Amino acid sequence: MAGIHFINKAKAASATTFDWQASESAPKSYPMKIIAGNFYSPNGDSLYVPNGVKLHHGWGRGRSSHVVGEDLKSLPNRLSISFFSYSENQFYNGEFTLPYEKILALFQTGHYSPKDEDHITYDEITVGVAPGGAVSVWVVSLDRTVEIFFGYADKEEGSWASINDNPNITREKYIRSGIQNALEAEQLSPEAIATIKKSPIPLGLWERYHKNRYNWQPLFTNMPVYGGRIDYIKYYNRERDYIDIPVKENQAESTRAVPSLLDFTWNRPFAKPLRLKLSFNEDEIFSAFEKLGSNNQPLQFEMRMEPEKNYSFTIWLKNKTESLEIKQTKVETYGIPE
Repeated sequence: MAGIHFINKAKAASATTFDWQASESAPKSYPMKIIAGNFYSPNGDSLYVPNGVKLHHGWGRGRSSHVVGEDLKSLPNRLSISFFSYSENQFYNGEFTLPYEKILALFQTGHYSPKDEDHITYDEITVGVAPGGAVSVWVVSLDRTVEIFFGYADKEEGSWASINDNPNITREKYIRSGIQNALEAEQLSPEAIATIKKSPIPLGLWERYHKNRYNWQPLFTNMPVYGGRIDYIKYYNRERDYIDIPVKENQAESTRAVPSLLDFTWNRPFAKPLRLKLSFNEDEIFSAFEKLGSNNQPLQFEMRMEPEKNYSFTIWLKNKTESLEIKQTKVETYGIPE
């Protein structure tokens, strides 16, 4: 995460106030700008969402973390947000009710942090805005990100002066250069930039990330996990977590989003431990989960090592009757420090 990050080790003055900050997010390649936004708590307090900056740093990845207001603040039950989508040349505005009891329970319960080796709680609430008016909200800690809301803002006329008040730059030119600069800043090739510009905006993509959840658990075959943990797992809806192996009861969620990345270390029987970072192909893994996970069928996401085949490594998604090999995964390997 970008910006200043504060770890709150249950430093609450009461059961309902916490040390947390607000942040903002938008997907790569589709720049957005938040014009104004506020979180509101049940007692009427408010905390502004950082605004005024062109956003394209990644879905769910907080760009800013402003230290504002009291150290200990009430949690929000409402969000107001207005924003501009460059790729659509469109303003949006929304007022949303947030699941206060869920947010409060997450902050009150907190979780054990492997990175900090202590029990911590969440310290950031991030708002994401995307084309089509998509709005997500996540609560964030050092080790975990949990999506707690998804909805759609409404289109509105908006005031162009809130984006650019220079009369010498036309709206068309401003938007065109804004998109070009964002794509170049992402270090995309000229070919990739041209493809994005000529392709339809993937409206509905962020809702797909949000809605597609499955009853799946990780499984390791002939592959003991060093430290007894998947150290880092990232999902397409931009939740983050770690998972103990075998999975503990409090981590055995009824459903999980589709994973985009797994990072763990294989405790090799014949050599030093080897860290593996698995980055999945989006089309392939969504297709596999959609095919095998219909009707909420329990799934196993298996990482399989086959010693009898010269230690070949394969990845499988399985339900009770079918299995699919996940073949298009980028596998990076690293040694671990002594």
